[in-house]
Formats: sequence, structure tokens, C-alpha cells
Amino acid sequence: MSRINFAIIGPGKISHRFVLGVKHSLHAHIIAVGARDDQKAVAYANQYDIVHAGSIEDVLRLPEVDCVYISTPPASHKQLILQSLAAGKHVICEKPMLYHVEDVEEVFAFAKEKGLFLMEGQKGLFLPTIAKMKEWIEQGVLGKVQYIEASYSYRFVSSLDHWVFDPAIGGGGSFDVGGYPLSLVLSLIKKPVVDVHRNQVSMSTGVDGFASLRLQFEGGCIANIQAGIDLPMKNTGRIYGTEGYIFIDDFWKTNTVTYHRYDGTSETFTIEQPSEFTYYIDHSCECIKKGLLESPIHPMSSHRLFTELLNQSPAISST
Repeated sequence: MSRINFAIIGPGKISHRFVLGVKHSLHAHIIAVGARDDQKAVAYANQYDIVHAGSIEDVLRLPEVDCVYISTPPASHKQLILQSLAAGKHVICEKPMLYHVEDVEEVFAFAKEKGLFLMEGQKGLFLPTIAKMKEWIEQGVLGKVQYIEASYSYRFVSSLDHWVFDPAIGGGGSFDVGGYPLSLVLSLIKKPVVDVHRNQVSMSTGVDGFASLRLQFEGGCIANIQAGIDLPMKNTGRIYGTEGYIFIDDFWKTNTVTYHRYDGTSETFTIEQPSEFTYYIDHSCECIKKGLLESPIHPMSSHRLFTELLNQSPAISST
């Protein structure tokens, strides 16, 4: 299998960035796009010179499609994941993939049964900058990591009928963007979480406009995570160790990172990065070629923990 043929399910706003990521991929090629509205699929296909366009069902019947990228609103993810797996297609699903632990377990069990690869497209986990941070931490450059702080909070401007404002289908800052800081923390600290505390400020519709999650890990490291859709912040990752620290702006997409040691030394890593999507796309393709059913970087176990933590009930909630 020289390259993996993709179909896009749901030609929405974020899918255009996936197309750019594939453009710079060594392993992926887009050959089809499917949508509830056939005309939208055709217009999208014409825009990007994609060969096949039509209904979701038509696209899933194409034998030449190896993997689907699901970028529909999150409430439809579970059904489309199961439908795609049943059609014999590997699946990458846009974040947030699912809202409930039992649904995570169900779709991964079905993927295993079908012998197919399944992963959420949590792009930040696969960036070279994050890999470099892990390398520095493992080498002891920062000493013992004792505290991490990471945030992604912004003001989402849209009418209140958008899914992000609907608590019944996982709306709110935690699931919309909380996955970015949480995945960063969990990728850097590979120890059990022993204590969790959450606070949130709710919006008029009942979703969390802003939430803060404090985690303590076995061994003592503490992490504070902020996420929101109603509070603009300067979004950074900050990792403090006994020998040094890292501040990294826009950590889910950045192409540069620097560590600073308390002895005055520092090092910067920078990489040319046409698209931050390309790394997880290439990683998924490599997993599929190797016959893997889960990503070693973002496996089912991390999805389960991730979903459990994002579903923590607020200790204090105010409107």
C-alpha cells in the first residue's frame, strides 16, 4: 500500500485545513468527499479536484477508499464512526470525537472487531515541537517536572443555536478546546492521576463558558488546565521543573519551542511547518500500513482517560 486513499465526510470549515495537511503529506491522498447535501459535496470536490463526490453512503461504498476523515458536528460522530467501520474503512475523527466513556469503549471495540484503525485527530500530540519537549523532559533538561499550566480559551462568536452552546450534545469550552491543554499535560506526565478538582463559570445555555481543571499526578506533579469559549486568554503551555522551564505559545500548532535552564543556558527548536495537520495524518497512515488498530501516541486508553477527565462534574458552578 503506497498511499492511503481518504474520503472526507462532512466538508465543513475545519476540513479545509485537513486538505492542506494532506497536500504536504507523504502518505495520504484525498479521493472522495461525502455530505448529507450532495451539492455541497460536489462543490467541495470541484474546489479541490477531488474525483468522487456524493452522499455519505455512496462514498463509503467506494472500494478504493481506505480511510475516512470525519469532520461533521460532534453529535453525529458516533453514528458515522460505526457506519464507516461497518463499511470496512479506517477512521480518523475530528475532535471532540466522543463525549462519553462508554461510547469510546464501544467504537474502539468495534474497530478491533473489524480489524480497523481508529483515532481522534488531536493534532497537537503529533507536532515535532511537542516531541522535542518530551525528549528534553526525558533527558532531564528541566530536572524533575513539578508544575504544568496550559490554556486554550477564546470568545466563540456565533448564534446560540450552534452545537458549542448546547449542553445536551457536549457543548462548552471543555470539549470544544479543553482537549488541547489536557492532551498536552497527559502526553508529558505519564503517571496516574490521583486527584482532580474542577471549577467552571456557566453560560446562559448551561454550558461551561470557562472551566479550570486541576490535576495532581502520582509522584507530586500538579497541572492546571483552562478552557473556554467566553473568555479570551493568552494561550500558552508552561512547564516548570527543578532545573528549568519551557513557555510555549499556541502549543497545539506552534513550530518553535525553547527551554530555559536556571543556570542561564537555553536551546530553541524550530521547524518549517506548512500545516500542523500533516503530522497526525502521516502518523495515522503509517499505523494503517503497519496494521495497527490504535495509535501508540493516542491509543484508546488515553481517549478513555481524556473523556473521563473532561466529564468531571464542577465542584463550584456559577451563572
